[in-house]
Amino acid sequence: MQKLLELIIKSEMDISSKIFKHEQIITRALNDLEKCIPSIRRSNIQLPIGIVKKVRDLLPEYRFVQNKTIQRNICYAIESLQFYEWILSRFKIYGPIKSYLVKVSIILADMVVEAMTREFIQQKNVRPHKKHSKNISKLKGLGVSDKLISSIEALHSRRSNIHLHLVTDLENEKYTATDWHNSLKCLYDSKSEYTKLL
Repeated sequence: MQKLLELIIKSEMDISSKIFKHEQIITRALNDLEKCIPSIRRSNIQLPIGIVKKVRDLLPEYRFVQNKTIQRNICYAIESLQFYEWILSRFKIYGPIKSYLVKVSIILADMVVEAMTREFIQQKNVRPHKKHSKNISKLKGLGVSDKLISSIEALHSRRSNIHLHLVTDLENEKYTATDWHNSLKCLYDSKSEYTKLL
């Protein structure tokens, strides 16, 4: 601890030399402080209770999914989405980190919608296709609203071309809070409408 305090004092006294910026001083101090804390405590930050619903509480919301493995996997993805939502709403995150958290959320939301869509059309006695885009087009004759179909198409389109070797533009601010909210809205609207129609 003494070494840490000496480092902070020395760094602050040396500000006139402009070697370190304020943020760099704090980062170095925190890194040194972290070394003093036993590793078992460093990784033991508790997520507030109730932020992420447990699988047992999520399962009834996806009861229309008959395949129990898919149903559970959907709930695992929802848990992750809730965790990302907590991070994005509680921390000031900028640039590529925020953009990539949103990107991962869009991918997860589209995966869940894809699984639910496949399950829905199977239960409507329609043979599902391997491609999600083909299954989306099959929704048109099954009572699903045009609004939801457009929303699912938009989500899937936003998720397309996610592979880094295919991306032609910089992704540091490509994905926005609007994309995030639209992807979650599409997921929950799909769950709600599919449940009513089955």
